[in-house]
Amino acid sequence: MRKLAIQLLCSFFIFLLLHTLAAESQEAGHEKEFDYQKNSEKGPARWGELDPNWSTCSNGTMQSPINILKRSVKIVSHLWGLDTDYKPSNATLKNRGHDMMLEWESGAGNVEINGTEYVLQQCHWHSPSEHTINGRRYALEMHMVHKSQDGKVAVVGIIYKVGNPDSFLSSLRDHLRLVAGPREAEKVVGLGNPYDIRISRKYYRYMGSLTTPPCTENVTWTISRKVRTVTKEQVRLLRVAVHHESGTNARPSQPTNGRLVQLYESDEDKDD
Repeated sequence: MRKLAIQLLCSFFIFLLLHTLAAESQEAGHEKEFDYQKNSEKGPARWGELDPNWSTCSNGTMQSPINILKRSVKIVSHLWGLDTDYKPSNATLKNRGHDMMLEWESGAGNVEINGTEYVLQQCHWHSPSEHTINGRRYALEMHMVHKSQDGKVAVVGIIYKVGNPDSFLSSLRDHLRLVAGPREAEKVVGLGNPYDIRISRKYYRYMGSLTTPPCTENVTWTISRKVRTVTKEQVRLLRVAVHHESGTNARPSQPTNGRLVQLYESDEDKDD
């Protein structure tokens, strides 16, 4: 009986370890493992050489971000906006050294894509934007990272230009100031409501990858077509998390390799 109990306990710890490693493999966890400097030994062009588990960053064929050419997208007009069921949930703001991330403790609702539910786990920001539209790079890009029960990843991206303040970032202003600086830090912010993040009902859709190591592919990307606005001060507060000389945390555009990019909009909205 005692031997069986020990075996069960060992099995539990092995399961817990594997689960933790699988979760951590979705994104690189520490800024010193990679950077964004163009000619750096740890820069984007070398990510695939830094760790055997990151080889997809170099040899993958479905990498993100990409440049979205409006003239090349396929318009899909029979679907409406994203099917979201978000909810307020306790969240923690983390300065991870390479970005600022807001992580919901137990998920913050979900989005349904092609019949699969993806739970919203966290959002983070890149400056300037990683995706470009007709070659234009904007001031900021937010990534809302979702995961399904079977481990699939779906990311909703929102692009911003300089203009009026973003209300969601305004609500985080004081917390952002508390975790700003040259060291990794985190701050519990209480309830964070994803519905305060404005997502356009028109969006681009394509299959890509994570934009940080290990650059895992088969990620479903949804890029909001509407470019939102953000102030220079809000961008500055997010940039202080980038602890290296480049001052940016945007991966360069990757080859499209013939991938299909769709634009979802209703017939009534085509002139918008």
